[in-house]
Amino acid sequence: MDHPETLTPEPQPDATATSSIQVLDRVVRLLERLGEAGDGGEQLSRLATGLGLSASTVHRLLAALEQHGWVDREEATRRHRLGTRLIALAGRAADGSGLRRLCRPALLRIAAETQETTFLIVRSGLNAVVVDRQEGSYVIESLTQGTGGLLPLGIGSGSLAILACQPAAEVEAILAANAPRYREYGTTVEAVRGSLGGIREQGYMLANGSLIQGLSVIAMPIRPPGRDVTAAIAINFITTRLEPANRQAWLTLLKQEVQSIEAGMSLPPRRTRHSRNGET
Repeated sequence: MDHPETLTPEPQPDATATSSIQVLDRVVRLLERLGEAGDGGEQLSRLATGLGLSASTVHRLLAALEQHGWVDREEATRRHRLGTRLIALAGRAADGSGLRRLCRPALLRIAAETQETTFLIVRSGLNAVVVDRQEGSYVIESLTQGTGGLLPLGIGSGSLAILACQPAAEVEAILAANAPRYREYGTTVEAVRGSLGGIREQGYMLANGSLIQGLSVIAMPIRPPGRDVTAAIAINFITTRLEPANRQAWLTLLKQEVQSIEAGMSLPPRRTRHSRNGET
């Protein structure tokens, strides 16, 4: 006689696990909000409003993050900002693929040759993050405000250069998700989308003071053969320095350095040879 198959009941969600995931989700959203606030930081009340959480909940999250060094609080202004410990974590993340280490010599050479501030920008989900920066011969303002600065994909020349190299369906998904954030920078999905075609055609992005008056940027995506485009190098400079000779020289230099980086990324990792007695 055949016995009916015994069905194993599906496991029910564990309440503790669900609660932990919810807390983690809130922490990530809080850190992202602080990242968007930049060096100026943000007040607890505004964080709570922006996240749709109670002030007491945000206070508890901030207190825990502050204990771990992930958040700093300035007593005079009562504002919170990302903690310095996150810089170390960001550095490790950037070096996880070896990209930051590979690009550092190029950034140094470009900054030395042009005397302009040079950035390495990488994609992180719906955002672009500055993971390295080399100063030029003078202090210059930037949207990202230095290493660790975060912008929505589609804002800023380096970010646009990365976005332009994504598959069409993915571009549309990113534009839709970031649409509310674009308004904070005085632009729209249509304007961002309209910039992408020129980047694909030219292979680089040139912005003349569109977001910060008097500041221009040349950015070029890094396209490793057979791999996703997740990074770009950008040169920030005062618009008045954009003479035809400078523009062509900097584009040539940037192209050469990017091609060298791409070649380095296409090489297989070096393997250590071992002799029969175990010596290298």
